[in-house]
Amino acid sequence: MVEPDVVVVPAGDALLGDPPRTEHVNVFAVARHPVSVADYGAFLDETHHAAPRNWEAQRAHGEAPVEDVSWADAVAYCRWLTMGTGRIYRLPDEREWEKAARRDGVLAEVGAVREWTNSWAEGGRVLRRGDDLAARSFAGEDLRGVGFRVVRGLTGR
Repeated sequence: MVEPDVVVVPAGDALLGDPPRTEHVNVFAVARHPVSVADYGAFLDETHHAAPRNWEAQRAHGEAPVEDVSWADAVAYCRWLTMGTGRIYRLPDEREWEKAARRDGVLAEVGAVREWTNSWAEGGRVLRRGDDLAARSFAGEDLRGVGFRVVRGLTGR
């Protein structure tokens, strides 16, 4: 199991949302890249978790971001990574995702997929995307183009 390449984002106030507002965000370490097909494949091979739709077509693109992943599947991956590494991995909340996305040089491949967060709003789990850093979206039945990146907890959560 290979741990993700993470970047530490220091605690502090961040300008978030639209209209912009200032919010405090605790220190966290976010994965530079979304979870790849290869990394997700290792999870599937070890756990025998159900593969996402179109898995066989995705498998040929090892370093591309995994797609068609449900929120529950992303959480299961985080649990597996936590158990295998002894470090706490989870999905970022909306504030963490946006703060990292707005910092130059932190997140790679922003916009390659819509990404799960651990935030809940307006009756659904929030997805974030790179083409509009302040915009929320929500997944319905169609998970095409939905992936995720992980956060390594630094504050015990």
